[in-house]
Amino acid sequence: MKNNYKIYVLTFLVMALCSLKVMAQNESDFANFLQASGQDASKLVQAYVEPVIKGVSYGMTGGWYHTAKPHKPFGVDIGVSMNLAFIPTSENYFNPNGLGLTTVTNFQNTTNPSQGAPTILGPKDATTYTATYDPGNGNGTQSFTFDGPEGLDMKDAVGFAAVPVPMAQIGIGLVKNTDLKIRLVPKREFGESDIQMFGLGVMHDIKQHIPGIKLLPFDLSALVAFNSVKGSTSLINTNTGDSRPDSDDGKASYKFNSWVIQALISKKVSVLTGYAGVGYNIVKTNVDVTGTYEIYSQEFPATPIEIPNPIAIDFKNNSFRFTAGMRIKFGPLYLNTDYTLQKYKVWSVGMGFAFRLDFLVA
Repeated sequence: MKNNYKIYVLTFLVMALCSLKVMAQNESDFANFLQASGQDASKLVQAYVEPVIKGVSYGMTGGWYHTAKPHKPFGVDIGVSMNLAFIPTSENYFNPNGLGLTTVTNFQNTTNPSQGAPTILGPKDATTYTATYDPGNGNGTQSFTFDGPEGLDMKDAVGFAAVPVPMAQIGIGLVKNTDLKIRLVPKREFGESDIQMFGLGVMHDIKQHIPGIKLLPFDLSALVAFNSVKGSTSLINTNTGDSRPDSDDGKASYKFNSWVIQALISKKVSVLTGYAGVGYNIVKTNVDVTGTYEIYSQEFPATPIEIPNPIAIDFKNNSFRFTAGMRIKFGPLYLNTDYTLQKYKVWSVGMGFAFRLDFLVA
């Protein structure tokens, strides 16, 4: 029976931030990789989801600033931004035979035999795997043949391959030319998934501390910012007739933590501000698949094999970054755009309102 479970965990995370549900357009779920056994399943899942993990990781580091000039005390800006992390074509496929798998004895791309397996953002190629190993249930060596998940083929669907990462934040002017930046999305549920976000950043004018340049006509600041996104998706499957592993308590959990350290410079001319920044990203991501799953071999289709807490993956994506952009401001309204060079290039566009809480000013 064909599998009608179509929500991809990490793709859902990205699009949930856009307040959308994204349904995968294939008939396999990456939970099928569990049939390749523990270590091999982790390697396959990691290779499959890595482009979207990197896209979210680099996308969430954008949108923190649109000028290097901090607010005056009790100055406020409220803004939103959309960060597009562009995925290189080299990330369309991965090579299962190059992952050092120990239980997968055969892999085939039946749509494009000359290619590897599609990643989550790659083409909609059909693939099959055969795993042979001893699950330790007393029945000896057993075989498992399963379909791998197709890609979303984002480039064909929208014209380019990019992971959209929207952000909303508030900036508040404190004392001594310092801004506090806050990102907060309370826990929200989307079908079988939930997501929440918290971020905190500090931007401080460093030109005031450097003798000889205090009066020069530009702004110079340093930014340190932390952002955390976490969520989960249910992998419960009680439909014993489909191809996915059965589970009464399956769950995928994910957590993205990022640090941005950057030196910023900007120059305002009339309503236009040009800005740039150079610095470093530090991103760590955890993906855990927990719960107990039951799979069935070809030799013993009536005897389930239990797999507890099968996957725990850590990703680390660190990169130097260089950003250049501009902002145009009319009264309280501003529009900005910038482009960041890093491992995954990011284009950001944003808008917001800047004002001052005059009633709090002594």
